[in-house]
Amino acid sequence: MKINSPADDRIIVDLTGQDMQELDITYEAMDYSTIETRRFIWTVLDQAGKALGRELDPSRRMIIEAVPKAGGGCVLNFTMLDGRRAGITQKQILKKQSESFICEFDSLDALYRAAGGLSSLEAMPESSLYKSGEKFRLFVAKSGDARFLKQYFSEFGSVEDCGKLSGAFAAEHWKTLIGQNALEELNR
Repeated sequence: MKINSPADDRIIVDLTGQDMQELDITYEAMDYSTIETRRFIWTVLDQAGKALGRELDPSRRMIIEAVPKAGGGCVLNFTMLDGRRAGITQKQILKKQSESFICEFDSLDALYRAAGGLSSLEAMPESSLYKSGEKFRLFVAKSGDARFLKQYFSEFGSVEDCGKLSGAFAAEHWKTLIGQNALEELNR
């Protein structure tokens, strides 16, 4: 476990797969509404406080961002929010990295090569395809294989995480080529 505090209100905890195993949690199972995830967060904050030599109150308002890593680990980014203002619910927010992503290709050839390499998948993730000028954007909705797919597509184009708004932006401002099941269509 690596602990870093680049600012007074930020703490970054880098956990290996072994750390996650020892803490009895996986990235996929993290959900702040469960006692197991809260216990995990409290334990990590306690260890971070000891390492940094300061008291970290787990009931303080904060945003907790979890980003998965290869090998079963993850990076937790804690951002402590200012003061306790009246009328604001005191709760933590756990944001998991988006599992939807956009891959941008510079050519139609790169797009076809990328799509063709996925023909052996049992189930294609939901996807749509857009074009602007000479560039193509493939929006891939949340998928259980998101980590694998992001790594795979990064060999053919640029990949970035996105949410529903990014997909909606592409749909509105780029020409829609295939509105749904784009990867299946490209593999026919």
